[in-house]
Amino acid sequence: MAKDYSVAAVTAAQSYSYSHLNAMTTKPQLVIIITHAGHDPGAATLGFLTASAALAAGNRAAVLLRGEGVLCATSEGWAAGLHAAGYPPLREARDAYRTAGGTLYLSQPCLRRYWLNADNGLLPDVRVLSIEDIAALCVGTTTVTF
Repeated sequence: MAKDYSVAAVTAAQSYSYSHLNAMTTKPQLVIIITHAGHDPGAATLGFLTASAALAAGNRAAVLLRGEGVLCATSEGWAAGLHAAGYPPLREARDAYRTAGGTLYLSQPCLRRYWLNADNGLLPDVRVLSIEDIAALCVGTTTVTF
């Protein structure tokens, strides 16, 4: 049976509701969008380091993983061992951000592209967002893309 990749199917599956994001009382001030993993682990690491610095300075920050960046949310596998010269290992930067209270948001359509889901190697406590939820997360915030 063929997989359904229609917009309706993609946004309906594995996503938090739009109303969930509208009910957030502490919407982030800064959303770091990470679009890289293996092709540029330094960019992904810088995204996590920037988000951690924002949290340490008392700002509300969130990390949104999209494109290849969703691979940064896997607990094991090749993305877990990425390390760009001159930076801490990607896994350390990601885990430090989460330990500081940061939340990982993942693009549901991008997860499908890489055949990932909650039962297939994702870190616990990540939040999967539909396109509408991503818009709700980012509207009114400063976004920086790595």
